Amino acid sequence: MSAMADVLPVSDAVADTAASPGGRAASAPLMADPMPMAYGLFGFALAAFGLRFMNVDAATLASNSTSIAVTYAVLVAGIAQTVAGVLGIVRGMGYPAYVTSTFGIWLLGFYLLATTGAEDKAFTPNALAWYVLLLLVPVAIMAVPAFVHRNIPFSIAFVAVIAALLLFGLGYHNLYEVATAAAKTKTTPDLSTAVSLVKASGWAAWAAAAAVWFVFAKEVYHLTGVLGGGRTRAAH
Repeated sequence: MSAMADVLPVSDAVADTAASPGGRAASAPLMADPMPMAYGLFGFALAAFGLRFMNVDAATLASNSTSIAVTYAVLVAGIAQTVAGVLGIVRGMGYPAYVTSTFGIWLLGFYLLATTGAEDKAFTPNALAWYVLLLLVPVAIMAVPAFVHRNIPFSIAFVAVIAALLLFGLGYHNLYEVATAAAKTKTTPDLSTAVSLVKASGWAAWAAAAAVWFVFAKEVYHLTGVLGGGRTRAAH
């Protein structure tokens, strides 16, 4: 049974629950489960994000000196999440499809904001901060089923993702406020608070990556029959 079945029924073994919000179609699936691809690459993006920001300092906080890998990781994960989410919706998978497609579309927007948007003269760190902070509302809503159905790996992942988003958003908001105040008074900005918040977001992203990769491994091993009770691809 799929790991996501711990949240809402989505595996082929419980296809008769397709009438529920998270159920799959009662008929046999016409395609393989796209969710493992989304989980694997989302974990990759989270790990790259953590690597970029866990050792950030005042000199590199506002620079792109080590952010190229994160930028492309976000793009790859955004494409994978969006495609997997759309395929999941077509396949009737419900909850996991909503989660992955929401994150996927948001990640594509984040990529565009961090690349094309950053070139705009009107761009400020506050724009990035609010783009990240506003995602907290849908993420918190999507996290509820994981807690209600006691899916521990997904609950950990959601908590870590929420922490990473909150800390990152507050860090860049503080960066904007401090930089703006320093520009008005013509003094050197104190970025210690912003640096601490963004560093913490990097560590939270690592925790989220570990939880998401755990789900990824569990899904893959169930689908390939490595874990007891799992089905091989041929069985689909």
